[in-house]
Amino acid sequence: MHCLFLGIAKWIVKKIWIDEGVLTPDILKKVQKKMNEFKVPSDLGRIPGKVDCGDSFSNFTADQWRMFFTIYATVSLWDHLSSNDRKILNHFVRICLILVNRIVEIDSMKEAHQRLIKIVKLIEANYGRDKITLNLHLSLHLCECAYDYGPLYAFWCFSFERMNGVLGIVFFVSYLKK
Repeated sequence: MHCLFLGIAKWIVKKIWIDEGVLTPDILKKVQKKMNEFKVPSDLGRIPGKVDCGDSFSNFTADQWRMFFTIYATVSLWDHLSSNDRKILNHFVRICLILVNRIVEIDSMKEAHQRLIKIVKLIEANYGRDKITLNLHLSLHLCECAYDYGPLYAFWCFSFERMNGVLGIVFFVSYLKK
């Protein structure tokens, strides 16, 4: 999940859309305004923080990137992207929706793999070969991992990482009391 969300999701938004000027600070304010209109059930996890302040999308966890792309991204970004970037977004959201399921069919895994290939080709065609990263290559092996070990849901570590955060705060507070 780190490859998919901290590697690719974060990279698409920051290194392609923000660094290439697709998402400007003014657009990010509009995106944030649209996101603020959402009413999301609390049991879905932490809602992503502000995207329009400081270092945009700073300190998003993999789980927050998952939430952003599976819930917010299409509605909040669509009007601000070119048709090629919309294709990238569309493919990536569908990939995320397939790969985060608890039960995944083989045909869906094949679809996710084909969409990953299309994303790589779209990025290369629209932003140049230099924008292709190792994480994009590694993502082409996610389906193989799912074939070998089951759905990615079965072996991702979001809850373990949350516990690390809780333990880190407990340790820090106890350190301050000394």
